[in-house]
Amino acid sequence: MCVCVCVCVVSSYLHCEWATEQQLEKDKRIQQKIKRFKMKQAQRALFFADEDPFNPDYVEVDRVLEVSYCEDKDTGEEVVYYLVKWCSLPYEDSTWELKDDVDQSKIEEFEQLQAVKPDSRRVERPPANLWKKREHSREYRNGNSLRDYQLEGVNWLLFNWYNRRNCILADEMGLGKTIQSITFLEEIHRVGIKAPFLIIAPLSTIANWEREFHTWTHLNVIVYHGSMVSRQMLQQYEMYFRDAQGRVIRGAYRFQAVITTFEMILGGCPELNAIEWGRWKDILNHGRFKKQLTERDVESICRALLAYCLVHYRGDDKIKSFMWDLIAPTEDGQTKELQNHLGLSAPVPRGRKGKKMKTQSSSFDIHKAEWLRKHNPEHMLQDDGYKKHLKHHCNKVLLRVRMLYYLKQEVIGSQAQQVLDGADSSEIKIWVPEPDHSELPALWWDAIADKCLLLGIYKHGYEKYNTIRADPTLCFLERAGRPDEKAIAAEQRSNDFMDGWVNSIRPALEKHRVGFVITSLDQFFSQ
Repeated sequence: MCVCVCVCVVSSYLHCEWATEQQLEKDKRIQQKIKRFKMKQAQRALFFADEDPFNPDYVEVDRVLEVSYCEDKDTGEEVVYYLVKWCSLPYEDSTWELKDDVDQSKIEEFEQLQAVKPDSRRVERPPANLWKKREHSREYRNGNSLRDYQLEGVNWLLFNWYNRRNCILADEMGLGKTIQSITFLEEIHRVGIKAPFLIIAPLSTIANWEREFHTWTHLNVIVYHGSMVSRQMLQQYEMYFRDAQGRVIRGAYRFQAVITTFEMILGGCPELNAIEWGRWKDILNHGRFKKQLTERDVESICRALLAYCLVHYRGDDKIKSFMWDLIAPTEDGQTKELQNHLGLSAPVPRGRKGKKMKTQSSSFDIHKAEWLRKHNPEHMLQDDGYKKHLKHHCNKVLLRVRMLYYLKQEVIGSQAQQVLDGADSSEIKIWVPEPDHSELPALWWDAIADKCLLLGIYKHGYEKYNTIRADPTLCFLERAGRPDEKAIAAEQRSNDFMDGWVNSIRPALEKHRVGFVITSLDQFFSQ
């Protein structure tokens, strides 16, 4: 008899239970789910033999976010529920749990935070003459204390802070720079600086920063990262004090420190940008991304990069001619009809032949192009390593751009904007031939899966398979389940910077003939 672990959609992993296959038959899709489970287990046994099949963090309480009181209908007694965020799971997976199922120490931490009164007063930095060198480390949370060289680093940081000097703490890896930075924040919090403190770190180190904060201090630290739903929950429960009417009290924050990534800040976070971070806005304005890219800037970058690829392209002359016609601006600024993209030597969708049309003449002479003199790729691309990489992959870049153009013009057509706006795949009507059953990647693969794959590539870019699989507007999330969160995060990290400005200008770029290349540039910029 087949048995499996059943997890209710509205419950946490804490309530997993063993159930027989017969008990689960009320779910019409149970056979498909069991089949996917067995395939996943087989893959784990092959590649991750030593890995635990269940992450124990999923049943460990990370934080309590809210409390709710209700009355038992049968006994009339008061029942207490807590909204729990679980370790290693995002905020959007938080669940309401009975008081008896929640760690009492976490409830006490929550009650202590709830008891804190809002205070929007600002405390000025003390004068330099009040700085005193500490000869011995104080005892921090959990009985931790600094080593002598770490104490020296904290003293140096405090000295510079008191004297209003900027500084950089640099040392060998593993010697405790994170701990010194955290205890430095603890020290200035003890002298009356109410925070909040902003910590910007690489995504891969965020978990370590959070762990060290909890190990060394009692500061209330939050991690501002994740999906939009998770960030909205964080804003609702973790960031602001509210009055009796539920309105946000401006200038008063529940947290003492927030950890986030540089890409998250640059992507535009009005919630974080609204906080007074001292000179942080000046740093942003004078940093390496100080210039906000305009629609015309992106168009020039696209043209220059593709022109560089054309110079080094050693493929089909028809594709080279077509790409030149595509990126070369017209004299009158109007879009001209491009015919060369049909019937080229590059593959076309199965079962559909390219239409025979008169080949459009092309005046491909990159050395005579006036528009390239101002945006010469040899001058714009200053990194020799990147130029070498782009030269090596120029064939792939041009073929991908050409196929994206074909996908937009010949397959999706006028529905392209609906795809980018997040329309469900069932609302997009495109013709897709029946798949060859001898080449199916999975038993459930059909014409709908082919269609969703095409839409996903146009929407998210090439090789973004985990992002495509997790897209709720496509069929893969329901059929194959959600991919590993780490895999999605890895793909997302490669696009964190690009996504912010690409999405903001994509509608405007659709008016231009080079606008379509942005989806492809998402991919090869991140390589």
